[in-house]
Amino acid sequence: MQAGKLFEARYWEGFADPTVWQFILTGLQVTLIMASVSIVGSLIFGSLLALARVSRHPVLSRPATGYIELIRALPLLYLIFFAYFGGARFGVREPLFAATLALIAYTSAVNAEIVRAGILSIERGQVEAARALGLGYWSTMRLVVLPQAFRRVIPPQVSQLVTLIKDTSLAYIVGTTELMRRIFILYSGFETGVGVIQGLFVVACIYFVLNFALSSVGRWLEVRGAGSPFAAAAAAKRVAAAEAA
Repeated sequence: MQAGKLFEARYWEGFADPTVWQFILTGLQVTLIMASVSIVGSLIFGSLLALARVSRHPVLSRPATGYIELIRALPLLYLIFFAYFGGARFGVREPLFAATLALIAYTSAVNAEIVRAGILSIERGQVEAARALGLGYWSTMRLVVLPQAFRRVIPPQVSQLVTLIKDTSLAYIVGTTELMRRIFILYSGFETGVGVIQGLFVVACIYFVLNFALSSVGRWLEVRGAGSPFAAAAAAKRVAAAEAA
């Protein structure tokens, strides 16, 4: 395409049609549903995997380690195909479900390593002090280690969640009518008044707004809590409260 055609009205006129925007925003809604469910699911499952991997019991740590290493070694596109065709064998033929399940499985394995790094970054002295006060292993993790670990891993965690939102675009391969697929439909030979580059430009702007908003929230959380000089003091207060109880 010549540079002059980028600004020709006939390639942009489709965006003046409200039905085109309705079509696009419906795809955006699907993308947001996938991203929201995947973010919540991967954060919860990833945290549980991290706790299992750092556990002293091999019955927990070995399966968690095996799952994390296996899933991280596989391409996300493979997991989407596996979830879609594997689900079809059991009568589940919903591409949105398959894509979301694959996103949760993959991102939780990455999040598990991020959370594990945060857990291992906590000073050994804090753990020993909590145990000396009579707290058990899980009480120490819940009251002392995890609150600080979660604050420390905010930057890499947000970066991974931004990647997750972008990875939702891969769901189009199994027929999920998310944002990217709907833009593809608009410029794929239909008389919609939407050009290829123009459609891609608009979808790039939408992804930018989504990820910029998520990054801004992450920076706010980081400034509010991560690296705070009062983190250790807050942990000590939680330990004292638990001991008093």
